[in-house]
Amino acid sequence: MKKILFLFLASFIYYSGIAQTKVGELYFNDIDTFDDKELVLNGAGKRDNLYAVGLYLNLDLEINGPQDGVMVAEKNSDMAITIKVTDGTIGCTELREMLRLGLERATDGNSYLLEKEIRDFLAIFPSDINRYDIFDILYKKNEGIFVFRNNKQIGTLKDLEFKKALFKIWLGDNPIDQTLKEELLKAYKPNPVLGKWKTYDKDTGVGISIVQLYMIDKKVFGSIQQMLRQSERDAVCYKCQGADKNQKVEGLVIIKNLKKKDEAKFADGTFTNINDGEVSPCQIWVDEDQPDILKVRYRGGGGVHEWKRIKEPKKEVYTTKF
Repeated sequence: MKKILFLFLASFIYYSGIAQTKVGELYFNDIDTFDDKELVLNGAGKRDNLYAVGLYLNLDLEINGPQDGVMVAEKNSDMAITIKVTDGTIGCTELREMLRLGLERATDGNSYLLEKEIRDFLAIFPSDINRYDIFDILYKKNEGIFVFRNNKQIGTLKDLEFKKALFKIWLGDNPIDQTLKEELLKAYKPNPVLGKWKTYDKDTGVGISIVQLYMIDKKVFGSIQQMLRQSERDAVCYKCQGADKNQKVEGLVIIKNLKKKDEAKFADGTFTNINDGEVSPCQIWVDEDQPDILKVRYRGGGGVHEWKRIKEPKKEVYTTKF
């Protein structure tokens, strides 16, 4: 399901700029690039008025809620913690003390076993820390920890065991802030209609096209990504109206401006029939017991059409210790 989220977010960014999540007065990009790793925001929150934190994970890591905190912290997988300083009184000393206390809690008083790694890590942080500084703590699978200040790399540390303890500061069983942990590890509930769908002829059951549904300004749109019949790959919609007239069918936005009616239903938008160019009122929905079947109804469509979700193949994940 996270891959569906990624497709939705990528589409959103392509059409309307960077999608962001607001935490207080700050914003976190819903998709962000850390060095060469593109990660998805799982959750974000703030600790009092001191700093805000965002947790970024890769697409192979499924989160069901705060109970998965230890699993995430111990995973040898690409991930990042972004810390945005909001209090101008926080200095290097305060930040290091916070990290030391968090590590002591995360290891149940056994942080002394990681003393060398702790000293090396704390030494990375500069003596001058300013309000609105952004620190990214990136962990790369099989490579180690990379620390950035305002997008500039300031240090590295290659130790998986230390990484586990470090991420447990916020995600472990005894986190530095329980409420913040819950914000970072919220179980994501994806919009059930977004993603790629295969459309079919209602009478014959023959596949017609692949349609991508995405969201702009809280409204659902859908574009034809591919016509399945080879002879229709270069088809043009001669009968379409307005700006759609004489446009290639592949890439054409045929679903527009659907508004949310409930968690799984969108309506009050339009559907463009590429065969006759007719633009009609449209509604789409997903039934709870059939999450991979999209129901589509539009005027003149001859009843309810059923589109099938195209599931992205899941990558195999291999974990190797240093």
